[in-house]
Formats: sequence, C-alpha cells, structure tokens
Amino acid sequence: MNEYTLKLSAKDIFEKEFEKSLRGFKPIEVDSFLDDVISDYQKMADMNSNLKRLEEENARLKKEVEELRIRVATNSRSVDNQAQTHQIDILKRLSNLEKKVFGQSKVN
Repeated sequence: MNEYTLKLSAKDIFEKEFEKSLRGFKPIEVDSFLDDVISDYQKMADMNSNLKRLEEENARLKKEVEELRIRVATNSRSVDNQAQTHQIDILKRLSNLEKKVFGQSKVN
C-alpha cells in the first residue's frame, strides 16, 4: 500500500497558504501544490479502481466457493448412495450364500 500514500489531506488543502509576492501568489509554488493535489487525486482514483477490481474478484470467488460446496454435497450424496447400494448387494449375496450353505428356511 506504500504506492498509495497520499501527500496531502483535505485539511492540508483547505488550510494551504501561499507566499505572496508583489503581484500575488508565486506561480511556481501554486503549480507545485496543484501537481501534488492532482497526484493525490490520481492515486485515490487508482485505489478506487483497484477496490472495484478486488470486489469483483471477491464476488467471483464467493460464487466459485458456493459452486464447489454444491458439487461436494452432490458428490457426497452419490458416494453415500453408492456405498448403500454396495452394502445391499453384499447383504443379498450373503443371504444367497446362507441359503446355499444352510438350506432354505421354511418360515411362513
């Protein structure tokens, strides 16, 4: 943030007094002061454009995070469903194996 250090504050601008010469203020001093003011305003404009860019980047990242949360939630559900299907398949095979080993039970 060092590149955005402003030289003047609003109070500095408001309270600035120039040296007076015979014909009014010294033009070189006024021009130098105005150059500083313009430089500060340009830095403030740059900060605002960077802030806007950062806000847009932040919004994009938040959207990406939300999409990833949805994707993870969807994947975890499908993994749970696959695990449940696999467990049911194992139970069916075990049941068939028990029937072959121990015979059919006649419970009605």
